Formats: sequence, structure tokens, C-alpha cells
Amino acid sequence: MTQVFSLLGFVAKLKTIELEMNVLGPALIARACELVAAEAQRVIGTYDYGWPSLAPSTLAKKSADTPLLETGEMRSSIEWNSSGNEGHVGSNNDKAVWHELGTSRVPPRPFLAGAAMAMEPKIHELFKRAVMAVALGKGLHSSEMAELLHLLHIIHHVGHEVNEAAQKALDGPDEDRKRR
Repeated sequence: MTQVFSLLGFVAKLKTIELEMNVLGPALIARACELVAAEAQRVIGTYDYGWPSLAPSTLAKKSADTPLLETGEMRSSIEWNSSGNEGHVGSNNDKAVWHELGTSRVPPRPFLAGAAMAMEPKIHELFKRAVMAVALGKGLHSSEMAELLHLLHIIHHVGHEVNEAAQKALDGPDEDRKRR
């Protein structure tokens, strides 16, 4: 009888792990995207990834030896979003594509791919800690997970506010008056 109970207990434990990972998965994806975006923003203006030096003709036009950074426009264009177990980090700035992939005149300086590779160990560790905590029974209701779930809630709230503000800005004052 003990073996049957243990088997049933194990199945119940697996179901709990599955449910907790279904909740934690989106939070982990969001945190991973946030880490990659922050690293991509940080590396712009540095040579931290071993990029080729700026050409003398480029340096003559710039105020400093800061690859990919002049106005901060490209850095501020880096965004991330996530939904469920899928996340995206990128930029809608055309120059970001040119610099990431290179052109016939500009060598590639992959700040997005580089950031993803640089953050990979940290992201693996984040997922490993979450899976281990859940597997050891220190899941959603433990202090180890409280910070991660709180972060997800804040991210969701801020994202909603940003979307609303962006929509109002895109609609302009005429659309705002129509809604009233």
C-alpha cells in the first residue's frame, strides 16, 4: 500500500510542479527579456564586445570614441515585450539593423545578439534556480519566488500604463476629446 501512495504522491507532486512552472514561465521569460534589453542598452558606446575600432573618418565627425552612440536615439529605441512563454527584444530603429548586421560600409557590431549571449549564463541560472525551487517544494508560496512574481506584476502594470500613454500620444488631442 505504501508504494501506491508514494506513486500517487509523486504524480500529485509532478502536477504541482507543472502548475507552478506554468505560472513562473512567463515571469522568467519577462525577466530574461529585461536582462537582455538592459545589457544591449549598456553596451552601446563601449567596446566591451570587442567590436572593430571606429574609422578615423567616423571619429572626425563624432564628439567621442563611442561606437553606436551619438545621440542616444538608438539606445532608447531598444525595447522588449513578452507574452506567455515567448519574448522579444529589439529596436524599430533602422540604424540598429545596420549596426547589428553590418552593411557594405559599416562593420557589424551586434549589440542585441551580443547582449543575448552575454546574458545567457545569467538567464540559465535564473531558470535553474526557479526550477530547483519548484522541484524542492519551495515554489510559488516561498520567499524565493516572491520577488520574481512581484517583478512580473510590476512589469505588467507598467507595460499597461506605457501602452495607454502611447495610444493617447498616437491618437492626439482630437481623439482624446472624442472619448470624453
